[in-house]
Amino acid sequence: MIDHNIKNSLDLFPISPCSEVPTSYSLLPTPYSLLPTPYYLLPTPYYLLPTPYSLFPIPCSLCYSFNYPLIIVVSMIKKITLDSIWFRNLLIIVIVLGVVFRFYNLDRKVYWYDETMTSLRISGHTRTELVETIFDGQIISVENLLKYYQFPNHKKDINDTINSLAGNPEHSPLYYLMARLWLQTFGNSVVTIRLLSVIISLLALPCAYWLCLELFGSKLIGWVAVAIIAISPFHVLYAQEAREYSLWTVTILLSSAVLLWAMNYSRIKQFIKKPYRWIIYSFTVALALYTHPFSAFVLIGQGLYVLITEGGRWTKRVTSYLLASLGGVLLFSPWLIIVITNFSKFIANTDSVNHSRSGFLPLFWTLNLSRIFFDVNQGIHPLSPLHYLSLFLAVYALYYLCRKAPQHAWVFIITLIGVTGIALIGPDVLLGGRRSSITRYAIPCYLGIQLAIAYFLTTQAKNSGKLTKDKGKKGLPTMGMMNGNLANTEDRQDGQVRGDHDMVPMEKTRKNPKTWKSIAIALAFSGILSCIVSSQLPVWWHKSYAKSRNNPPVAAWINQIPQPLLISNEIPGRVLSLCHLLRPDVQLMLLDKSNSSTNIPEIPEGFKNVLLYRPSEELRQGIETTHNYRVKPTDQSWLWKLSR
Repeated sequence: MIDHNIKNSLDLFPISPCSEVPTSYSLLPTPYSLLPTPYYLLPTPYYLLPTPYSLFPIPCSLCYSFNYPLIIVVSMIKKITLDSIWFRNLLIIVIVLGVVFRFYNLDRKVYWYDETMTSLRISGHTRTELVETIFDGQIISVENLLKYYQFPNHKKDINDTINSLAGNPEHSPLYYLMARLWLQTFGNSVVTIRLLSVIISLLALPCAYWLCLELFGSKLIGWVAVAIIAISPFHVLYAQEAREYSLWTVTILLSSAVLLWAMNYSRIKQFIKKPYRWIIYSFTVALALYTHPFSAFVLIGQGLYVLITEGGRWTKRVTSYLLASLGGVLLFSPWLIIVITNFSKFIANTDSVNHSRSGFLPLFWTLNLSRIFFDVNQGIHPLSPLHYLSLFLAVYALYYLCRKAPQHAWVFIITLIGVTGIALIGPDVLLGGRRSSITRYAIPCYLGIQLAIAYFLTTQAKNSGKLTKDKGKKGLPTMGMMNGNLANTEDRQDGQVRGDHDMVPMEKTRKNPKTWKSIAIALAFSGILSCIVSSQLPVWWHKSYAKSRNNPPVAAWINQIPQPLLISNEIPGRVLSLCHLLRPDVQLMLLDKSNSSTNIPEIPEGFKNVLLYRPSEELRQGIETTHNYRVKPTDQSWLWKLSR
């Protein structure tokens, strides 16, 4: 029998006939315009919600598979006892929109340099092989270039993918192997590989919820954290990238939740009876390391947390943790051996992070921090109020957490943020570099900040409602839960939260509820607005805007002309990025930049339009002097045309 709350939630996501489903989701301009039914027929305020099935031209029988998980979420949130009904509705809207934005316009975003390198490794090729084989002046079509060097094919198997990754040991292999198997199963396309990242990113939401249950013992804090992560423009951007960062987010949250889950049952007697909890933690340690090398910082933070909460004593809980961590490292040892063997390549491939970037480094920190809440491609202007508002919110939320939350909760979040933050900032300050200015490296820090803000908003939401000195009022915390302490001692076990009740600290007096309401609305609105804006544009800051911004108009111009030949000695990743936007029949002549100035190829006959894409000055001059061509710029940046 269908749960009554689920049944009542069906009106939020009506299923319409297939004839009403748009034929192309890429034509949809804004999320709220996706509704296939008149908006005024939906219950307020849910008329603002796009329906998930309207994003894709799928059979009607599959519509329920998109809607049902969201209906479950809505029904679970409805069960939360909370006086602020509008706050509950806000959570529903934000979570649903966050999910929808992840699926929106996957095929309209530029497949940029780093994503093409992902695909190159998945195909089983290395950059050196690509240059030696293709960048030799021979003619090749866009179709064949992408077929053999951007997607899995019969010429290379999974062992070739592993060998390719061994040449880039700074990239842990788990995501790439998953992506290869995914493409072999569901077909080769940009949408398919990005869809894997989207689905993985959705797993971060239940992991965040579980972590909050283990950390705070509160369902409501869990749902607020889910909403914050769901609508964060930063997480939405990387959910649509063919890269490992959405998987890294999941492994960070999962390993953290499993650690707390295991520690609640780590007395030696229980460990003997139920060792599987620590065994599962060992696997999450290995998964994290196989996803990203910076997971080591997260694991160090978890180790510090265990030591601090145990008072620096060698307890049975510490022993269990060390054995489980050692097991995870042993599972990771095959790739660790590859990293050690190819350590010189590891250092060479990551040398760019040692180069300092122009600008005041702390400004990049505040800019990146603001992007997890509000992102309209804002610049790094030192007077931007967004930087300082985001910094103030993060600092105050952490301060509030340390003052009000149980010790084990704030210690966990501070160690999660602190170890990774010090590992990134320390070398930059002492030795110079740009590690701490790269947004994606600080994902553990941002997750910790978002958890702190979730705790702050939830406690304020509870405090602004009716305080319950009515001890018998069902579903509301009593004054015995003051200052983060659990009223029922059975819900604690050696200082650890074990229950899943909505337990948050309650204040005796109401303190300006308008303030926290303004913050909650501002966070929701800024996230939604940011996702709407970024979803409409093919290039955003995380795709190296300066190096990708002209590819869409250049490709559109080339695709309109007959029989084009495109010549370029640009680096492979940038050429591949453009090729994903070109017609399959466009012909290419690619040259190695290191010797193209001395090895000018013959221009074959039979092409009506011969073009140069981002050529070096030496190549342009060589073609003019050697073959008596005139090289004229077109009305598109980065593109020149040859004429006699």
